[in-house]
Formats: sequence, C-alpha cells, structure tokens
Amino acid sequence: MSVVAALLVAGAVWLAVEAAAGRPLRWNRPTRPRRPGRPTAQVWLSQAGAAVTPAQFCAVSAALAAAAFVVLFAIDRAVIVALVPALALGALPYGYWSTQRRKRANARFEAWPDGLRHVTGALRAGIATLHEALVELSTSGPEPLRAPMARYVRLADRVGSVAALEAVRSELADPISDSVLLTFELAAEEGTTMVLRVLDGLLGQVTGDLAVSEKIRTAQTQSRIAAWGSLIIPYGLLVFLSATTVAYRQFYDSSIGLVVVIAGACASLAGFAVVRRLGRPIATTERVFTTEPVTPVAGTIEGRPRR
Repeated sequence: MSVVAALLVAGAVWLAVEAAAGRPLRWNRPTRPRRPGRPTAQVWLSQAGAAVTPAQFCAVSAALAAAAFVVLFAIDRAVIVALVPALALGALPYGYWSTQRRKRANARFEAWPDGLRHVTGALRAGIATLHEALVELSTSGPEPLRAPMARYVRLADRVGSVAALEAVRSELADPISDSVLLTFELAAEEGTTMVLRVLDGLLGQVTGDLAVSEKIRTAQTQSRIAAWGSLIIPYGLLVFLSATTVAYRQFYDSSIGLVVVIAGACASLAGFAVVRRLGRPIATTERVFTTEPVTPVAGTIEGRPRR
C-alpha cells in the first residue's frame, strides 16, 4: 500500500508540473459533438471570473489533491481512506468556481429587469438609439450588467452592433441573456417599434421567473445543506477513526476495506447526484438559441440560428 501511495503522489505531482509548464498530457480519443449550449472549459472559467487557463486550473486541482493525500496518508496510514477525501479536496477549485459562476449568473438574472427598464425607457422616450442606450447601460446600469455591456461597447466600434451583441451572448451563454440580447439584435436590424412590445412582455416574464426562482431557492436551502452533510460527514468520521483506532486502520488498509470504501464512495456520489438533480428548479430554462433554429412561440420573437 505504501508503494501504491508513493506512485499515486508522484503521478499527480508530475501531471501538475507538466500542466503548469504548458505541456498537459494528451491522448487521442474519438471526438464527440459538443452538446448545444454547453460552454467550453475556457468560457466556463471566464463566466466564473477565473483568470486562468484550463491547464492551470487542472494543475492546481491535481496539486491540491496530491498535497491532501500526503497529509491524510501521514495521519491515518491507509491509502484508500486518504485517497477518497483527497480527491474530494482536489475538486474544491471546481466547486468554488462553480459557485462563483452560479452567483454571477444569478446576479445578472436579477439585474436584467432593471436593465430592460433602462433600455426601454430610453427607446420609448426617443432620447437615445439602441446603441446609445446600451452604452449608457454599460456605465450607469445595474452593476452585474456593466462588464458585459462594456464588452459590447468595445466590440461594436470594430465589428458593428449586431456582431458585438452576438459575441457577448456567446460569452454569457445563459438562456435569459439569450432572449434579451437576441431582442436587441432584432431591434438593431429592424427598428424598435415592434421590439418595444416584445421587450415589455419579456420584462414581465423575467420578473415572474425571478420571483419563482427565489422562492424555490429558499425552499431548497435545507435540502442542499443535508445533501452536503450526508456526503462529507461519513468520510470525515472515517479519517478520524482510522487515525485514532488501529483496528479501523488495519481493516480499511486491506482488500476488503478497499472494496467497502469504493462501494460507499460510489453510493454517496450517486445519491448526491440524485439529490442535486431533484433539487434543480422545476422551471429551469435551457438555452435554445445556439446552433439550431427553433420554432417561434406565440408572443416572442422568432429564434434565429447563430451566424
């Protein structure tokens, strides 16, 4: 078991160093088409606010898992008991940035109603064009919308308003921004008379979805805490017992103990995935304006494929 532990740590450290040096391990595998609406790794990190490359992200995660394994193995002297929590600790960067990405998306979601009121007010009053209203939104609009709208302003001077809106929409990659920015694209191409009516309807829909999402999130708080507790507490107790009791350490360092821990880890992960799946909001909206045209729905603007 000590030899296995040493090999695992050495392999993790080597992979981390290679990835940090810009030489990540690659292997040939069949390419599968990416599911529409799923962002690439770099876009995902940008949405979370992480200014790193995917290789650097993986290197940090691997190094954290290796360091955790060394510490836990020094405490309990059982490879499998140290390995499972170490892998979980290695996933902490993903968990942290996933939470940040979700918070940024929720903040943007909550800011869109005020942003829509800002734009529609300027258009209805006739005091600004759509481009001017979006420029003002980037400086005096809701805080979560300023950065993407500032990105639009920078791009619009070089590639035009429609292409800039399309680029921002691709970077944000969420269904609410899809609807809003596609409406802005239509307004930039065809005028604002009809688009104002659509924006008013979209404002009511977004506001209603926001209220429902807040109620669901509040109702699910206890379930989320229970799910995380049921995933973390057993392995914390396992590390403690193996570190303090010789009998536990000897059992989990054996082949039978290996099977028990692996089976328990698989059951825990499966149960956690089911709880997370059941805990998703019922009214979750999927991105549809990605690569395929969609059938228009009454009261909305006809979906157009990405150019």
